[in-house]
Amino acid sequence: MDLKFSDPDRIKNIASWMASDHGRDLFPTYFGSDVALVPAPGHAPRAKGGKPRSTTVELVRSMEAEGLGVRKEWLHRQRKVPKSAWSRGDRPTEERHHATIALSAPPDLGFDPIERITVVDDVITSGATLHACVRRLAEAFPLAEVAAFAVVRTITGAAQLSKAFDPVPEGKGHIVLNADGGTQRTP
Repeated sequence: MDLKFSDPDRIKNIASWMASDHGRDLFPTYFGSDVALVPAPGHAPRAKGGKPRSTTVELVRSMEAEGLGVRKEWLHRQRKVPKSAWSRGDRPTEERHHATIALSAPPDLGFDPIERITVVDDVITSGATLHACVRRLAEAFPLAEVAAFAVVRTITGAAQLSKAFDPVPEGKGHIVLNADGGTQRTP
């Protein structure tokens, strides 16, 4: 809950751990000085310069301060979608997320060419938001390697969780867009 409520100390500790040897060993290509770190947008549009800043933006700011990449706020929500945590089974589909997330125009590239982009989110449930973000960025940067990273994975039952700290090493987690428009995340 500290993460969801943007606890600054918790966010800094997470970024610090990611920058440690442990974090770098688990995620060798998701982060680095040449990586664009793109915060996933929240469920509703944010006023330009609006406060409070999102947890994800603050997380990416802390990650940037730790040398894990360069913050690029390229994605923004154009129209509100239901907040997944409160949706009670009526979660927005990947297509709905994709339709309501836009790329900043023109994007502030910062480095040329863009080779690696990591979309960062605080919590992943079904993966619909992250899949839509990755798809939007891959459309804009077809030659870039675009990955997704979330600090916390949610679960549907405690039996699925063998331990509280259970990172998924790079390349071992996947989000699949099903034919029915739903997403399936493993693990």
